[in-house]
Amino acid sequence: MNHWKEAASVILVARYLTRPPAKGFDYKVLMLQRSSKTKFMPSASVFPGGVLDKADYSEEWLGILKMAGTTYTGRHGLPTACDKPPILCLDRDSGISNEIALRICAIRETFEESGILLARNANTVPNESNKYRTLNSIADAGIDTAHLKDWQFKVDSDAHNFIDMCKELHIIPDIWALSEWANWLTPTNVRDSVHSGRRYDTIFYICCIDKIPDSSYCTREMVSLKWSTPTEVLGMYYPDKAIWLAPPQVYELSRMQNCTSVNSLHQFSVERRKHGLDRWLPVRINCTDGVLSVLPGDDLYPTYPDLEGKIEPTTLTITMEEAKLNYKHLHRFEIRDFHDCVIISNVSPKHGHLSPLKIDVVPAARI
Repeated sequence: MNHWKEAASVILVARYLTRPPAKGFDYKVLMLQRSSKTKFMPSASVFPGGVLDKADYSEEWLGILKMAGTTYTGRHGLPTACDKPPILCLDRDSGISNEIALRICAIRETFEESGILLARNANTVPNESNKYRTLNSIADAGIDTAHLKDWQFKVDSDAHNFIDMCKELHIIPDIWALSEWANWLTPTNVRDSVHSGRRYDTIFYICCIDKIPDSSYCTREMVSLKWSTPTEVLGMYYPDKAIWLAPPQVYELSRMQNCTSVNSLHQFSVERRKHGLDRWLPVRINCTDGVLSVLPGDDLYPTYPDLEGKIEPTTLTITMEEAKLNYKHLHRFEIRDFHDCVIISNVSPKHGHLSPLKIDVVPAARI
Protein backbone atom coordinates (compact mmCIF):
# COMPACT_ATOMS: atom_id res chain seq x y z
CA MET A 1 0.00 0.00 0.00
CA ASN A 2 1.32 3.45 -0.90
CA HIS A 3 0.93 5.93 1.95
CA TRP A 4 1.91 8.90 -0.20
CA LYS A 5 2.27 10.00 -3.80
CA GLU A 6 5.50 11.01 -5.49
CA ALA A 7 5.77 14.62 -6.60
CA ALA A 8 8.29 17.10 -7.97
CA SER A 9 8.62 20.86 -7.61
CA VAL A 10 10.84 23.59 -9.10
CA ILE A 11 12.25 26.53 -7.18
CA LEU A 12 12.52 28.79 -10.21
CA VAL A 13 14.91 31.70 -9.80
CA ALA A 14 15.34 34.50 -12.36
CA ARG A 15 17.73 37.44 -12.54
CA TYR A 16 15.95 40.79 -12.49
CA LEU A 17 18.89 43.20 -12.05
CA THR A 18 21.78 43.31 -14.50
CA ARG A 19 24.14 44.51 -11.78
CA PRO A 20 24.10 43.03 -8.25
CA PRO A 21 23.00 45.63 -5.66
CA ALA A 22 25.20 46.61 -2.72
CA LYS A 23 22.62 45.07 -0.44
CA GLY A 24 19.83 42.69 -1.28
CA PHE A 25 19.13 40.30 -4.13
CA ASP A 26 19.62 40.51 -7.87
CA TYR A 27 17.10 37.71 -8.44
CA LYS A 28 13.51 36.81 -7.70
CA VAL A 29 11.78 33.49 -7.12
CA LEU A 30 8.50 32.39 -8.69
CA MET A 31 5.59 31.90 -6.29
CA LEU A 32 2.10 30.77 -7.22
CA GLN A 33 -0.95 31.15 -5.00
CA ARG A 34 -3.22 28.13 -5.00
CA SER A 35 -6.97 28.48 -5.30
CA SER A 36 -9.04 28.26 -2.13
CA LYS A 37 -10.95 25.44 -3.85
CA THR A 38 -7.98 23.08 -4.13
CA LYS A 39 -8.08 20.10 -1.78
CA PHE A 40 -4.41 20.17 -0.77
CA MET A 41 -3.04 23.35 0.82
CA PRO A 42 -5.82 25.71 -0.37
CA SER A 43 -4.75 29.36 -0.76
CA ALA A 44 -1.09 28.52 -0.05
CA SER A 45 1.76 30.25 -1.86
CA VAL A 46 3.87 27.52 -3.44
CA PHE A 47 6.62 26.74 -5.90
CA PRO A 48 5.28 25.21 -9.11
CA GLY A 49 5.04 21.42 -9.07
CA GLY A 50 2.77 18.43 -8.84
CA VAL A 51 2.28 14.68 -8.78
CA LEU A 52 4.24 12.24 -10.92
CA ASP A 53 2.14 10.95 -13.81
CA LYS A 54 2.61 7.68 -15.71
CA ALA A 55 3.26 9.78 -18.82
CA ASP A 56 6.40 11.15 -17.12
CA TYR A 57 8.08 7.73 -17.25
CA SER A 58 6.69 6.67 -20.62
CA GLU A 59 9.35 5.04 -22.79
CA GLU A 60 8.36 7.47 -25.53
CA TRP A 61 10.74 9.88 -23.78
CA LEU A 62 13.67 7.70 -24.86
CA GLY A 63 13.17 8.76 -28.45
CA ILE A 64 12.81 12.41 -27.48
CA LEU A 65 15.95 12.36 -25.33
CA LYS A 66 17.80 10.62 -28.14
CA MET A 67 17.28 13.75 -30.25
CA ALA A 68 19.68 15.49 -27.85
CA GLY A 69 22.36 12.90 -28.53
CA THR A 70 22.35 11.46 -25.00
CA THR A 71 23.25 7.81 -24.49
CA TYR A 72 21.08 5.12 -22.97
CA THR A 73 22.94 4.90 -19.70
CA GLY A 74 19.78 5.49 -17.69
CA ARG A 75 21.12 8.88 -16.57
CA HIS A 76 21.30 10.72 -19.91
CA GLY A 77 24.24 12.88 -18.87
CA LEU A 78 23.00 13.78 -15.37
CA PRO A 79 25.62 14.09 -12.60
CA THR A 80 26.03 11.31 -10.06
CA ALA A 81 25.31 12.09 -6.40
CA CYS A 82 26.88 10.39 -3.39
CA ASP A 83 23.62 9.90 -1.48
CA LYS A 84 20.17 9.53 -2.99
CA PRO A 85 16.83 9.62 -1.19
CA PRO A 86 14.47 6.70 -1.82
CA ILE A 87 12.34 8.66 -4.29
CA LEU A 88 15.26 8.83 -6.74
CA CYS A 89 16.04 5.12 -6.43
CA LEU A 90 12.65 3.57 -7.19
CA ASP A 91 12.63 1.07 -10.05
CA ARG A 92 9.51 1.16 -12.23
CA ASP A 93 10.66 -1.46 -14.74
CA SER A 94 10.78 1.28 -17.36
CA GLY A 95 13.47 2.59 -19.66
CA ILE A 96 12.97 5.96 -17.96
CA SER A 97 14.39 6.01 -14.44
CA ASN A 98 12.57 7.73 -11.60
CA GLU A 99 15.38 10.28 -11.55
CA ILE A 100 14.59 11.30 -15.15
CA ALA A 101 10.81 10.97 -14.75
CA LEU A 102 10.70 13.31 -11.75
CA ARG A 103 12.62 15.98 -13.66
CA ILE A 104 10.19 15.66 -16.56
CA CYS A 105 7.33 15.87 -14.06
CA ALA A 106 8.76 19.04 -12.48
CA ILE A 107 9.17 20.72 -15.89
CA ARG A 108 5.73 19.63 -17.09
CA GLU A 109 4.01 20.87 -13.93
CA THR A 110 5.87 24.19 -14.10
CA PHE A 111 4.61 24.61 -17.67
CA GLU A 112 1.06 23.64 -16.72
CA GLU A 113 0.86 25.97 -13.74
CA SER A 114 2.87 28.98 -14.93
CA GLY A 115 3.17 28.72 -18.71
CA ILE A 116 6.97 28.80 -18.35
CA LEU A 117 8.63 26.16 -20.48
CA LEU A 118 12.04 24.93 -19.33
CA ALA A 119 13.14 23.28 -22.53
CA ARG A 120 15.83 23.34 -25.19
CA ASN A 121 15.82 22.87 -28.93
CA ALA A 122 16.24 19.21 -29.81
CA ASN A 123 19.40 19.90 -31.80
CA THR A 124 21.13 21.46 -28.79
CA VAL A 125 23.32 18.61 -27.61
CA PRO A 126 24.02 18.85 -23.86
CA ASN A 127 27.73 19.12 -23.14
CA GLU A 128 29.78 20.58 -20.33
CA SER A 129 29.43 24.14 -21.67
CA ASN A 130 25.66 24.21 -22.11
CA LYS A 131 24.34 21.32 -20.04
CA TYR A 132 23.14 23.57 -17.23
CA ARG A 133 21.78 26.42 -19.35
CA THR A 134 18.04 26.98 -19.69
CA LEU A 135 16.13 29.09 -22.14
CA ASN A 136 15.92 32.70 -21.07
CA SER A 137 12.27 33.00 -22.03
CA ILE A 138 9.56 31.34 -24.06
CA ALA A 139 10.48 33.58 -27.01
CA ASP A 140 13.99 32.09 -27.10
CA ALA A 141 12.54 28.77 -28.21
CA GLY A 142 11.13 30.39 -31.32
CA ILE A 143 7.62 29.26 -30.39
CA ASP A 144 4.59 31.43 -30.89
CA THR A 145 3.27 32.43 -27.46
CA ALA A 146 -0.38 31.94 -28.43
CA HIS A 147 0.42 28.47 -29.76
CA LEU A 148 2.20 27.64 -26.52
CA LYS A 149 -0.83 28.77 -24.54
CA ASP A 150 -2.92 26.21 -26.41
CA TRP A 151 -0.42 23.53 -25.52
CA GLN A 152 -0.48 24.62 -21.87
CA PHE A 153 -4.22 23.94 -21.77
CA LYS A 154 -3.78 20.57 -23.49
CA VAL A 155 -1.00 19.45 -21.15
CA ASP A 156 -3.04 20.50 -18.13
CA SER A 157 -5.88 18.32 -19.45
CA ASP A 158 -3.68 15.27 -20.14
CA ALA A 159 -0.02 14.84 -19.14
CA HIS A 160 0.63 12.67 -22.19
CA ASN A 161 0.10 15.75 -24.35
CA PHE A 162 3.44 17.01 -23.03
CA ILE A 163 5.09 14.20 -24.98
CA ASP A 164 3.12 15.12 -28.10
CA MET A 165 4.05 18.78 -27.68
CA CYS A 166 7.77 18.04 -27.45
CA LYS A 167 7.61 15.87 -30.56
CA GLU A 168 5.69 18.44 -32.60
CA LEU A 169 7.80 21.42 -31.53
CA HIS A 170 11.05 19.44 -31.66
CA ILE A 171 12.05 20.41 -28.14
CA ILE A 172 13.35 18.53 -25.10
CA PRO A 173 12.56 19.16 -21.41
CA ASP A 174 15.76 20.67 -20.01
CA ILE A 175 16.32 18.04 -17.34
CA TRP A 176 19.99 19.12 -17.12
CA ALA A 177 19.02 22.60 -15.88
CA LEU A 178 17.56 21.27 -12.62
CA SER A 179 19.64 20.66 -9.49
CA GLU A 180 18.33 18.55 -6.61
CA TRP A 181 17.77 20.88 -3.68
CA ALA A 182 15.62 19.14 -1.05
CA ASN A 183 13.29 16.20 -0.42
CA TRP A 184 10.32 16.59 1.94
CA LEU A 185 7.78 13.95 2.96
CA THR A 186 4.44 15.25 4.23
CA PRO A 187 4.18 14.55 7.98
CA THR A 188 1.83 11.92 9.35
CA ASN A 189 -1.19 12.96 11.45
CA VAL A 190 -2.02 16.01 9.31
CA ARG A 191 -5.65 15.29 8.54
CA ASP A 192 -6.75 18.92 8.62
CA SER A 193 -8.34 21.40 6.25
CA VAL A 194 -4.92 22.21 4.79
CA HIS A 195 -3.68 18.71 3.95
CA SER A 196 -6.95 16.70 3.75
CA GLY A 197 -5.01 13.61 4.84
CA ARG A 198 -2.99 13.65 1.60
CA ARG A 199 0.72 13.00 1.73
CA TYR A 200 3.45 13.57 -0.83
CA ASP A 201 7.08 12.60 -1.14
CA THR A 202 8.32 15.68 -3.01
CA ILE A 203 11.70 16.28 -4.58
CA PHE A 204 12.50 19.99 -4.86
CA TYR A 205 14.76 21.10 -7.70
CA ILE A 206 16.25 24.55 -8.18
CA CYS A 207 16.68 26.19 -11.57
CA CYS A 208 18.33 29.57 -12.23
CA ILE A 209 17.64 31.53 -15.42
CA ASP A 210 18.95 34.81 -16.78
CA LYS A 211 15.76 36.85 -16.88
CA ILE A 212 12.14 36.76 -15.81
CA PRO A 213 10.27 34.98 -18.61
CA ASP A 214 6.78 35.44 -19.96
CA SER A 215 4.18 33.59 -17.94
CA SER A 216 0.51 32.68 -17.83
CA TYR A 217 -0.74 30.90 -14.72
CA CYS A 218 -3.32 28.13 -14.78
CA THR A 219 -6.62 29.59 -13.55
CA ARG A 220 -7.97 26.14 -12.73
CA GLU A 221 -5.53 25.71 -9.85
CA MET A 222 -4.02 29.15 -9.21
CA VAL A 223 -5.26 32.66 -8.49
CA SER A 224 -2.00 34.58 -8.87
CA LEU A 225 1.65 34.44 -9.96
CA LYS A 226 4.33 36.69 -8.52
CA TRP A 227 8.10 37.10 -8.65
CA SER A 228 9.66 38.23 -5.36
CA THR A 229 12.96 38.00 -3.51
CA PRO A 230 13.18 35.30 -0.81
CA THR A 231 13.08 37.96 1.91
CA GLU A 232 10.04 39.64 0.34
CA VAL A 233 8.15 36.34 0.30
CA LEU A 234 9.02 35.61 3.92
CA GLY A 235 8.05 39.18 4.84
CA MET A 236 4.62 38.72 3.28
CA TYR A 237 4.23 35.58 5.40
CA TYR A 238 5.68 36.55 8.78
CA PRO A 239 4.89 40.17 9.66
CA ASP A 240 2.28 40.97 7.01
CA LYS A 241 0.30 37.69 7.04
CA ALA A 242 -0.64 38.48 3.44
CA ILE A 243 0.17 34.95 2.27
CA TRP A 244 0.45 31.49 3.79
CA LEU A 245 3.50 29.26 3.34
CA ALA A 246 3.88 25.62 4.26
CA PRO A 247 6.92 24.83 6.45
CA PRO A 248 9.04 23.40 3.58
CA GLN A 249 8.64 26.67 1.65
CA VAL A 250 9.58 28.65 4.76
CA TYR A 251 12.69 26.53 5.22
CA GLU A 252 13.89 26.61 1.60
CA LEU A 253 13.32 30.36 1.20
CA SER A 254 15.24 30.90 4.44
CA ARG A 255 18.10 28.83 3.05
CA MET A 256 18.17 30.89 -0.14
CA GLN A 257 18.79 34.07 1.84
CA ASN A 258 22.43 32.98 2.07
CA CYS A 259 22.87 33.68 -1.64
CA THR A 260 22.02 37.19 -2.75
CA SER A 261 23.20 36.86 -6.36
CA VAL A 262 21.77 34.50 -8.96
CA ASN A 263 25.27 33.56 -10.08
CA SER A 264 26.31 32.47 -6.59
CA LEU A 265 23.06 30.55 -6.09
CA HIS A 266 23.44 28.78 -9.43
CA GLN A 267 27.08 27.91 -8.82
CA PHE A 268 26.34 26.66 -5.32
CA SER A 269 23.41 24.48 -6.43
CA VAL A 270 25.36 22.90 -9.30
CA GLU A 271 28.38 22.13 -7.10
CA ARG A 272 26.35 21.01 -4.08
CA ARG A 273 24.22 18.42 -5.87
CA LYS A 274 27.09 15.93 -6.13
CA HIS A 275 26.74 15.46 -2.34
CA GLY A 276 23.17 14.18 -2.65
CA LEU A 277 20.20 14.49 -0.29
CA ASP A 278 18.32 12.91 2.58
CA ARG A 279 14.55 12.64 2.73
CA TRP A 280 13.15 14.74 5.57
CA LEU A 281 10.02 13.65 7.39
CA PRO A 282 9.01 16.30 9.98
CA VAL A 283 7.84 14.63 13.19
CA ARG A 284 5.15 16.31 15.28
CA ILE A 285 5.53 16.80 19.04
CA ASN A 286 2.77 18.55 20.97
CA CYS A 287 3.74 21.09 23.62
CA THR A 288 1.54 23.09 25.96
CA ASP A 289 1.73 26.24 23.81
CA GLY A 290 2.06 24.89 20.30
CA VAL A 291 3.57 22.19 18.11
CA LEU A 292 7.17 21.27 17.46
CA SER A 293 7.91 19.84 14.04
CA VAL A 294 11.31 18.25 14.53
CA LEU A 295 13.73 17.47 11.71
CA PRO A 296 16.69 15.07 11.36
CA GLY A 297 19.58 16.10 13.61
CA ASP A 298 17.35 17.34 16.44
CA ASP A 299 17.79 15.60 19.81
CA LEU A 300 14.05 14.87 19.82
CA TYR A 301 14.04 13.29 16.36
CA PRO A 302 13.31 9.54 16.61
CA THR A 303 15.92 7.02 15.51
CA TYR A 304 13.28 5.24 13.45
CA PRO A 305 10.57 7.73 12.50
CA ASP A 306 7.07 6.43 11.86
CA LEU A 307 6.64 6.77 8.10
CA GLU A 308 3.06 5.51 7.98
CA GLY A 309 1.39 7.36 10.84
CA LYS A 310 0.70 4.31 12.99
CA ILE A 311 1.93 6.01 16.17
CA GLU A 312 0.18 8.95 17.79
CA PRO A 313 2.27 12.12 18.16
CA THR A 314 4.32 12.55 21.33
CA THR A 315 2.96 15.05 23.87
CA LEU A 316 5.26 16.97 26.21
CA THR A 317 3.86 18.80 29.24
CA ILE A 318 6.28 21.68 28.75
CA THR A 319 6.38 24.82 26.61
CA MET A 320 8.30 25.04 23.36
CA GLU A 321 10.77 27.40 25.02
CA GLU A 322 11.41 24.81 27.74
CA ALA A 323 11.86 22.15 25.05
CA LYS A 324 14.46 24.40 23.47
CA LEU A 325 16.38 24.91 26.71
CA ASN A 326 16.30 21.24 27.67
CA TYR A 327 18.04 19.92 24.55
CA LYS A 328 21.40 20.66 22.94
CA HIS A 329 20.95 19.88 19.24
CA LEU A 330 18.01 21.74 17.73
CA HIS A 331 16.55 21.38 14.24
CA ARG A 332 12.86 22.15 14.33
CA PHE A 333 9.93 24.37 13.58
CA GLU A 334 8.07 26.03 16.44
CA ILE A 335 4.48 26.35 15.21
CA ARG A 336 1.91 28.42 17.10
CA ASP A 337 -0.46 29.12 14.22
CA PHE A 338 -0.48 29.24 10.41
CA HIS A 339 1.53 32.48 10.37
CA ASP A 340 3.82 31.74 13.29
CA CYS A 341 6.16 29.02 12.08
CA VAL A 342 9.70 29.73 13.29
CA ILE A 343 12.81 27.74 12.36
CA ILE A 344 15.12 26.87 15.24
CA SER A 345 18.40 25.32 14.12
CA ASN A 346 21.90 25.07 15.54
CA VAL A 347 23.03 21.93 13.71
CA SER A 348 25.42 21.84 10.77
CA PRO A 349 23.64 20.96 7.52
CA LYS A 350 24.54 17.71 5.80
CA HIS A 351 25.43 17.17 2.14
CA GLY A 352 27.16 20.54 1.82
CA HIS A 353 23.87 22.42 2.13
CA LEU A 354 22.98 25.82 3.59
CA SER A 355 21.57 26.63 7.00
CA PRO A 356 18.37 28.67 7.07
CA LEU A 357 18.74 32.35 7.93
CA LYS A 358 16.26 34.30 10.00
CA ILE A 359 14.20 36.79 8.04
CA ASP A 360 15.95 39.78 9.62
CA VAL A 361 19.42 38.46 8.79
CA VAL A 362 21.07 39.74 5.60
CA PRO A 363 24.37 38.01 4.70
CA ALA A 364 27.39 40.31 4.89
CA ALA A 365 28.93 38.77 1.79
CA ARG A 366 27.75 36.62 -1.07
CA ILE A 367 28.92 33.04 -1.13
